[in-house]
Amino acid sequence: MKAKAKTIDALLGKLTPEQKAGQLMVLGLNGTMSDPETENFIDNYYIGGLRLSPYIRKFIRYLPDGSPGVQNVLRPPLLSEKLWDENLLPPSVRASEYADLLNRLRRRANNRKHFIPIHTAFDYESGEGSNFIPPGMLTLPSPMGLGRLHDLNLIRRCYATVGRQLKAIGIDHVHGPVVDVNTNPLNPEVSTRSFSPDAEVVTDCARAALQGWKMAGIIATLKHYPGRGASASDSHFGLSAIAMDKAAFYRQHVAPYVTLCAEKVVPAVMPAHSIYPALDPTGEIATVSKPIITGILREELGFDGIITTDSMTMGGLMAKYTVGEAVVKAIEAGVDLVLLKDDNSLRYEAHKTLADAIRSGRISETRVNESLRRIWSVKWDYGLFADGGIVKTKGLDARMFKPADRKVGTEAARRVINLMRDKPGVLPFRKEQKVLVVDRITQTQKFTNDYWNHPAMLWEFMLEQSPNVSYIDYQDQTIPATNKVLDQVAGKVDVIVVTGAYNRNLPADSKSFLTSLKRFGKPVILVSNNPYELIVPQEIDTVIVSYSLLHDGLRAVSRFLYGAKK
Repeated sequence: MKAKAKTIDALLGKLTPEQKAGQLMVLGLNGTMSDPETENFIDNYYIGGLRLSPYIRKFIRYLPDGSPGVQNVLRPPLLSEKLWDENLLPPSVRASEYADLLNRLRRRANNRKHFIPIHTAFDYESGEGSNFIPPGMLTLPSPMGLGRLHDLNLIRRCYATVGRQLKAIGIDHVHGPVVDVNTNPLNPEVSTRSFSPDAEVVTDCARAALQGWKMAGIIATLKHYPGRGASASDSHFGLSAIAMDKAAFYRQHVAPYVTLCAEKVVPAVMPAHSIYPALDPTGEIATVSKPIITGILREELGFDGIITTDSMTMGGLMAKYTVGEAVVKAIEAGVDLVLLKDDNSLRYEAHKTLADAIRSGRISETRVNESLRRIWSVKWDYGLFADGGIVKTKGLDARMFKPADRKVGTEAARRVINLMRDKPGVLPFRKEQKVLVVDRITQTQKFTNDYWNHPAMLWEFMLEQSPNVSYIDYQDQTIPATNKVLDQVAGKVDVIVVTGAYNRNLPADSKSFLTSLKRFGKPVILVSNNPYELIVPQEIDTVIVSYSLLHDGLRAVSRFLYGAKK
């Protein structure tokens, strides 16, 4: 402890306001290649961390044209920034190749005049809620699937196992687990990302997840404080106000934070970009609300870990503030780290505004040092000051397939399968039955699209059970063409299996298409990643909820369809 305090005290006396501002910022590393802008920020601006998005070639903004506040995120391009199409997918890489990239950037940070390791962060909630799934990585069911089991030992093992895989790649900090209590079944943003609509179950499961992450040496982050489970809108693209009585809101939504903060098991918390009138009568957005961040989280709940924002160019925040002003107000409210994923000049604006606020005294040196102590203390406790975060990449791709790790993923996928209904009693299938798979291509499958996770996985796994399986896939835009093929082949099969996926980024999935499959007079079995009416039509008689449409989940479903026990 003396070495940590001595190191932190020395660093506080050496850094300039510009360097301290950089240490309070986490910038997006988008794609699978480095670029001069990112390296410049590491070398010369002393940024504290990188937010990893390997499946996004370039990130510009959440707000579409015409949105309120869009003028606050539009900037002319810099000659030095990545001037390419952000809609294309970046080059696909293996675990070892991505680890090499992170090692190269870490070495740049480690070679700065003052040794302060950067951290790497990304979203991890489940398989479908992960920003990177290289071959071999577990594709865990969504939190709601695990929460439904309420097997805390299994949850602990799941997150410890995937945490070891992430740590081996060089990922230190995950934005998860979600502790939103999903009390609104039509919540478009939270849904199965939540462990449960019950606050006590969410608390139990989150505690087990935190324990698993810590066992793996991963810094975990509870989100989205103080709770978005009652929302009816998505804060990524707009601003929502959650108007509830304070006592009821505490009982239903703040409860996990109250308990877990009191237990001192929470390394980090992420506020929501939402308004909570019962907690801050001024109507300020939580991310920049001092009553919500300092008054409740810091002082009332006694939390002294890292508070990190979500991406600062989301939704309604930009309708009210410029990026620079939002960043300064977040630090003033009590936040420690501000996150900016954008690949453009907004990063320079945010850094300059923050550095100017520190230099001018608008944000006091004492206040800045409080945040730096918290950030560096956690980095020290999780070993980053010892090795700078460098990982061994030789043999990493093979290590991703450790048999013991695979067993954890297989067990979780098998046990969460939920047969919601099977009115005609068509299950299990017989091997001689002719089955047609009508498969929804998910966003995650398109991102990965390697031998480990790709469209047609369910067909591939069902062929392991029977040769009498045919296949067609669909997306929203291809449904007319898919229907033409279905009209020609569906009458020749005995049963139809269709997958349906709810994705908060693509919420327009067509329930009417799923229902229309009944026109062929064949039994229709829906395999869904979500149990809610968001995607499951009442008209479908047989519904299996797998809580994942990725590798482990689909293999478990294929076996379940042919008679394997849950």
